Amino acid sequence: MNKPIYGITLFFILGIIIGRYLTLPFLPLYLGLAVLFVLTFVLYLKKKEKWTGYSLFLITFLIGIVYFYYIYYPHSSNHIAAYAPSEEKVTVIGEVVSRPQLKERRIRFTIEAKKIIENEQEKATQGRIWVVSYFPLENYDYGDTIRLEGRLRLPEEAKEKGAFDWQRYLSYQGIWVELATGMVTVVKRGGGNPLIKWAYKSRDWMVRVIEHTLPEPHSFVLKGIILGDKESLPLAVQESFLRTGTGQAVPVQLG
Repeated sequence: MNKPIYGITLFFILGIIIGRYLTLPFLPLYLGLAVLFVLTFVLYLKKKEKWTGYSLFLITFLIGIVYFYYIYYPHSSNHIAAYAPSEEKVTVIGEVVSRPQLKERRIRFTIEAKKIIENEQEKATQGRIWVVSYFPLENYDYGDTIRLEGRLRLPEEAKEKGAFDWQRYLSYQGIWVELATGMVTVVKRGGGNPLIKWAYKSRDWMVRVIEHTLPEPHSFVLKGIILGDKESLPLAVQESFLRTGTGQAVPVQLG
């Protein structure tokens, strides 16, 4: 191959893809990489260029798998997943990292945990938590630091093959723990990424423009198509999309 960088990149990406769908134990992967490194070095010394190239591609493939596992699975001993599931209620302090969404009298959002208080002991922690709050009276937004109280639990996996896997869906977003709570207190307002805050403000501005320009239900449809705001669509409009097979015109809003 005249330009090996293309092959190396391709095998690295292929390793990431395989790592996503194939669960392999860590120890054999690391041992395999170590053996391949030694073998490649020996082949290089013996000037076996062709086999050296094959070994490099295989090493790159395995590195892609290891890289995916490294960024996918939580490894830190103080990760919030180490405390789940919790038998008793715990207190978590963290920063809101997604725009809270109100649905069916519940507020759903994600926080980046900073501290956990368990058995009256405060410990530093990290990792994201999917939060469902059934007390939507407290006003908080992206970037705010809040205090939560509730039981940590692990997301449910798919119960049968082919069913929607809630655990995997959240894990691809770096979320391994859930918490349902009615106790939310704002500790500090502000914070977060300025670019993301600007994006949310721009989105709010677009919503106001659409609502002031178009009557209902046309404004609902346009918000659904442009902003992915499917929740605001009336049930009759959602059924019309499904009945006509045009539901894909409305993207999914990830918050």
